[in-house]
Amino acid sequence: MDDISFLLERFSSSQNSDVIQYFDVDEIVELINYFLEIEDAENLRTAIELGNKLHPDDINFKMALCRTHAAMEDYDSAIRLIEENNIAGDKDIDLVRIECYCELNRYDEAIRIIDGLTADNSPYLEDAIVHMACVLNDLETYQDRSFGFIQHALTMFPDNFMLKLELCFSHESRGNTKEALELCQSLIDEDPYIAELWETQGRLFSVYADFEKAVDSFDFALTCAESNRELEYEIKLMKGYCLYKNESYDQAISCYKELFAYDEFVSTEVNPYLAECYMSIGDYENGYHVLKNVIGHKDFDDEVSVYGNFIYCCIETERKNEAVNVFADALKMFPSSILEYMSALSIIKNQQTETLTGKNSVVFPGELARKYLSNSAHNN
Repeated sequence: MDDISFLLERFSSSQNSDVIQYFDVDEIVELINYFLEIEDAENLRTAIELGNKLHPDDINFKMALCRTHAAMEDYDSAIRLIEENNIAGDKDIDLVRIECYCELNRYDEAIRIIDGLTADNSPYLEDAIVHMACVLNDLETYQDRSFGFIQHALTMFPDNFMLKLELCFSHESRGNTKEALELCQSLIDEDPYIAELWETQGRLFSVYADFEKAVDSFDFALTCAESNRELEYEIKLMKGYCLYKNESYDQAISCYKELFAYDEFVSTEVNPYLAECYMSIGDYENGYHVLKNVIGHKDFDDEVSVYGNFIYCCIETERKNEAVNVFADALKMFPSSILEYMSALSIIKNQQTETLTGKNSVVFPGELARKYLSNSAHNN
């Protein structure tokens, strides 16, 4: 976006004046687009109010308003505004119409737009088809239609990179891992510096439990991510999981710890994985403290595995009274599954301990743990 600092200064000063300053419609549209892009809802609302006062009937202002409604997921309002004002023949608006019709489960009407653009040999037909493919792929309800639509689109534009990328995602969502991986690798050959492709390849390798290749793919994805913090976070989260599954626990712990620098994304998502890594190397003290933080966090969504792992860490670190109290709470939330989880967890951990040390774990085996916790909870 061009430098609009002078326009922003004028806009800001107008908010402190009792007199409505004049902005032409292009300036209003530019302000709307800018505030929409940076997700500044308050100033966006003010810019729209200003447009309604100064240019209520201008078609360019109305088109900007349509795009804003769609971006804010108010698809009904966007379509109503388009239909009431009979706005057509504009690329941006046609793309908005396609998106809104798909989101509103009016697929046939979206297809009619594509058919009309095809009949007119529209110069933006290819862009419209790519846009619709992307929208359909993002909507779970359109998995089958998306796959067929993209396959047909590729007969029209066989060299379109974005359509091939969307076909890769469609294969993945349908469970066609082999086809998705082959297509992903061919796309990497075409352009080897797209982070999302390497991320996808890593994810597909993980489906095959080829965690070493997955980690290598994620590492290369990180070199291409270009300071996209949200993408980096997702890649490192998956990398940590693959390191854990590959039993590279120390590396997984380091990877998960890196994620805490992304504090706008990390809440209770990382700590349960980190705790499982600590438990896998027998560091139940650190596992205890990590999980205690998770359970006490206001954004934590109750999960039986977190409570089960925490109870296990409490027992291993001789915090039996705390284990009993937490177990009593867990039993209310998960009356059957907590017992099943604890029993299975005890068996797994005992096997791991015996493999590493040749001895049984000090933690009670599944059935004994169940009796101990149940009796203790009852006696309390």
